[in-house]
Amino acid sequence: MRRSRQEKYLAEDLGERRNNPNPSIKEVNWIIRDILNRFDFLNTEAMRNILDSVNVGIHIVDKYGTTICYNSTCEEIEGISSEWIIGTNMVELVKDGVYSESVALQSIHSGRTVKRSQRVNDKYIYSTGVPIFVNDELEMVVVSVMDMTKIEDLRSQYNELRDINLRIQSELAMLNSIGKDGDIMVSKSKVMEDIKHLALRVSKVDSTVLIEGDSGVGKGVLSKFIHDNSNRKEGPFIKVDCSALPESLIESELFGYEEGAFTGARKAGKVGLIQLAHQGTLFLDEIGELPLNMQVKLLNVIQHKVFQKVGGTEKIDIDTRIIAATNRNLDRMVDEGRFRSDLYYRLKVVPITLPSLRERKDDIVPLAKFFLDKHNTEYNFNKSFSPRAYKAMVNYSWPGNIRELENEVERLVVTTEDDVITESDLVGSGICNLGNVITDQSISFKENVTEYEKMLLEGYLQNAEDIHQLSQMTGLEESTLRKKAKRIGVELIFPGKNS
Repeated sequence: MRRSRQEKYLAEDLGERRNNPNPSIKEVNWIIRDILNRFDFLNTEAMRNILDSVNVGIHIVDKYGTTICYNSTCEEIEGISSEWIIGTNMVELVKDGVYSESVALQSIHSGRTVKRSQRVNDKYIYSTGVPIFVNDELEMVVVSVMDMTKIEDLRSQYNELRDINLRIQSELAMLNSIGKDGDIMVSKSKVMEDIKHLALRVSKVDSTVLIEGDSGVGKGVLSKFIHDNSNRKEGPFIKVDCSALPESLIESELFGYEEGAFTGARKAGKVGLIQLAHQGTLFLDEIGELPLNMQVKLLNVIQHKVFQKVGGTEKIDIDTRIIAATNRNLDRMVDEGRFRSDLYYRLKVVPITLPSLRERKDDIVPLAKFFLDKHNTEYNFNKSFSPRAYKAMVNYSWPGNIRELENEVERLVVTTEDDVITESDLVGSGICNLGNVITDQSISFKENVTEYEKMLLEGYLQNAEDIHQLSQMTGLEESTLRKKAKRIGVELIFPGKNS
């Protein structure tokens, strides 16, 4: 039987669709425009087959905005059945919030092609509305629909990765500002050399490390030493001071939060410090200050390598090495119920105890020289310590440990006038006083007394403006002071004034 002209055109168009199963939106619009210009029907089975055969959503409304055709691809993309939407006006759908806006209505009003991204049923849709005219009168609008949800998901992932990258760059910049010298393990004592060898062995594995010791003994430097010698050295080193984080913010800082998780939360959410340490090292300083409720969540991260953001439901995998440090007695805190025993033993896979500086006096001089060189370079000085100044430092107990030693060396470098820093410069700081007078057994008692008088007088001179004030401070007559100074070889030079 001979086919009609309409059947011939439909067959040809359908054949083109089969040969090209993924046409562009532009191609679809031109084909549909051509078909609709040639035929005045939409509800034939052949037409439905053509519209359902393309991988682009087709939504056709009449000149009043009422849906008259809705293909199966559009049903999949927008999540709306054709039976429900056909015969419904777009004005109602926008009013009811099904569509955030309608390109079909905008195209009807403007008489032009309209392209918009919009939300339909909480999905991101990109729609193009093309008006169809017959004898210069608007007949209908053909809307082609593409699903943008995956693209929006990719955009969200990109934004999150960008935030992570920015935080990592910020952290690395902060670490670089400290200077590489700040993380050198300076030591000479056997106990510290043994600890360094242990740290090097531990750095090659991912076991959790717990570093214990008094404040200022160098727990942070040791943790960075382990990271820098590990397979993760190219990854981030993220330090978290648990004692500095307010209890109300510690969870959001550690785990991050999703958009709208709580009042005052940033619109885009926030990446937590744990996630920033992915493929690197997370250093939890002062772990003993962590609240009990946060200890449970940290234990879950260590055991299962996953976490959830505040306000989030998605579980995020994390690959990070945990190093914790404390100056507290965690064993006692466990007995008192202030620290979880399961977390304690999970952290204490490899325990390392750093001794105080007074227990490793062999390290005092190397450390003092290291800090002296560091601050000489920093302030463009050329200061040095006298042998007796070094002896005074070795004899001191250093309750503030290495941190106190560095602060004292920096103070001496920037405040002393002479290039050689002597023991008299240490008088008044508590380092050199009557409680730790250094005697030299190779010289006589009288010579030791003279040396001490010299040191004592030079110490008073640091705080006196003139001979009159020096007399009041020492309780000695001015003439006596002049004679004594001449006898023991001390010049009476006062800060800002020469007597």
